[in-house]
Amino acid sequence: MDASPTAQTAEEGRFPYPVLLLISTAYIAVLLNIQGFVAMMPLVQSEFGITRAQAGLYSSFYFFSATLVAVFAGRLSDRMGARRGMAAGCCAVGIMIVLHGAAPVFSWILGLALVTGVGFSLITPSVTSAVIENVSSKRRAGAMGVAHGVGGTGALIGTMALPALGERYGWRPVMVVAGLAAVAIGLFIMATYGRLSVPRSGDDGGSADAAAASFGAQLRELLSRRAFVCACVMGIAFGLAIASITGHFTLFMHRDLGYSPTLAGVALGAFHVGGILGQPTWGVINDRLYHGRRHAGLFTLSVLTASLSLVFGLVVARGLVPYPGIVALSALLGFFVLGTPGLFFTTVTEIAPAGGAGVATGVALMFSRVGVMVAPPVFGHIADVTGVYATSWVVLAVASVVVSGGAMTVLCARGGARSGR
Repeated sequence: MDASPTAQTAEEGRFPYPVLLLISTAYIAVLLNIQGFVAMMPLVQSEFGITRAQAGLYSSFYFFSATLVAVFAGRLSDRMGARRGMAAGCCAVGIMIVLHGAAPVFSWILGLALVTGVGFSLITPSVTSAVIENVSSKRRAGAMGVAHGVGGTGALIGTMALPALGERYGWRPVMVVAGLAAVAIGLFIMATYGRLSVPRSGDDGGSADAAAASFGAQLRELLSRRAFVCACVMGIAFGLAIASITGHFTLFMHRDLGYSPTLAGVALGAFHVGGILGQPTWGVINDRLYHGRRHAGLFTLSVLTASLSLVFGLVVARGLVPYPGIVALSALLGFFVLGTPGLFFTTVTEIAPAGGAGVATGVALMFSRVGVMVAPPVFGHIADVTGVYATSWVVLAVASVVVSGGAMTVLCARGGARSGR
């Protein structure tokens, strides 16, 4: 018997918090490791004697491999299911981070970063698919924000706690322990997800026939949708911002402003606190105030990110803001920059055909990771040439607005914002 309208309404209005929290642990595991390692880059830089541009290569190598396999990882996620995808991604990242702690030279770490990126590629499409399985479209942007936002606590722990532990015990043993924790979380997800998941029968749930469609047919269908492509192009702007800031923030604080790695890590931690709050907040704002106009919400976030980047480049970089003010501005910057992913992935998966959430997420990640790959070394190179990061911040602000604004202009000119095509 079909569910009654009252039951369906109750289902649509309910957030499955237990499974959302479980889904979030996949992000907690990988972000703790990846962002924790990046936050300790001043310690790594001191040990290996590398430049800021070379330090930026870590994020580029990591996301290069993640970009190459993104679409295939999305397809694999659709095939193997959210539970196995999240578990496999956590275990792969954890094992690679353990090996980071044993690397004798920085070039080895760059090689390990390539493999780590492959493991991480399974996480985002698997998490996104898990949210779609369990939450109706009317609450999805908020739910996606919860899953991604709570997952950001891993980055918070990594950036605030790991540098302090690294200064005391050395970065190598700290990363070994963190990597083993990721493996443990992956095994926990594998054992627990099936008992907590409450797959819904719904308006836009997955379709076995769609999931079994040919890979080429799925890609052609996605890329024929103008709204999807414009959202993906906007993802390039977010990739530029997220990678530049997370990859260089501690170096900016340490080298330009003179703060210790621990204090720099605390400020970066505040950035991630802002993201934890920002993702569910912007999701709810888009669901309720923007009435589901996803692209408009994304463009708003891009403008706010660019505005605050200018503040960092023109004011903070000149030493005009005391440390507590920097921490507060970092949290606000994270509220905008890291408030984006949940809404971004909601946008692209809602445009995708039923059963193709993983592939849609993978394609979107390829676009966003173009920015991720390019940004860190360029951001660092500008700082190497000028001697400070001030100009890097300004260039980031301009690039963010130009890319996202161009996509929004094309979308509105063609009338694709409402049609979804």
